[in-house]
Amino acid sequence: MTILPGAGAYWFEGNEVGCLLIHGFTGTPQNVRPLADYLARRGLAVSAPRMPGHGTTVADLDPTGPEEWLAAAEQALGELRERCSTVFVAGISMGGTITLELARRHPDLQGVIVMAAPVLPLEALEPIVGDSSRPPSIPAPWATVGVLTEDVGVGGITYLEMPLGALERGMGLMTQVREGLGEVTVPTLLVYGDADQIVDKANGPYVLESIRASDKRLLALADSSHEVTLDVDRERVMIEVYDFISARSKE
Repeated sequence: MTILPGAGAYWFEGNEVGCLLIHGFTGTPQNVRPLADYLARRGLAVSAPRMPGHGTTVADLDPTGPEEWLAAAEQALGELRERCSTVFVAGISMGGTITLELARRHPDLQGVIVMAAPVLPLEALEPIVGDSSRPPSIPAPWATVGVLTEDVGVGGITYLEMPLGALERGMGLMTQVREGLGEVTVPTLLVYGDADQIVDKANGPYVLESIRASDKRLLALADSSHEVTLDVDRERVMIEVYDFISARSKE
């Protein structure tokens, strides 16, 4: 198995406050690298694992699903907890959906940051996924420049095709997470781009209303699309995430 250049996992040593960063479906840890660098420069320990099936080939992603992705996230979380006394989890897109599931499973987390996470049905994709004669994969919407980010000068390392088997299983995870939102009680920062062409911005208010955390906030970014960690508001995202972590850290 050959990992695409720049698509591998990474780890930054830091203090007793750690943050697990989880990338999205078809993406790679590179998609959250600017945020990781920002947090690491301020002393935090940062872990950014590569989810199974990602950063290699579309064929590698096709047989995987939430079972493998959640297992990888749980392993990375466990390793981070061995090194740090205070731990946060942040995720983008499907990584944000995984983050919500980790928040449900681990109510002792110090806080979570959920960015552009889908939990509502992907209505445009449901007929394609449900078609018995569907192809193995379809072109990803973000194969078109300007879809993932409003800033066309940036871009993440990601597949330009979506394997439908993995996508179908990912949509099942969205349903599972949606049904469990009422069990999420940890402090939560939600970040969604108003110009998102992949995940409906309605997901943000829905999650905000559904979780039971008393400490929760929705940050709506008027000028950003889906990949908020790379888009025009990326510096604001960095500051907001760091401030959220700092305010809730034991140190």
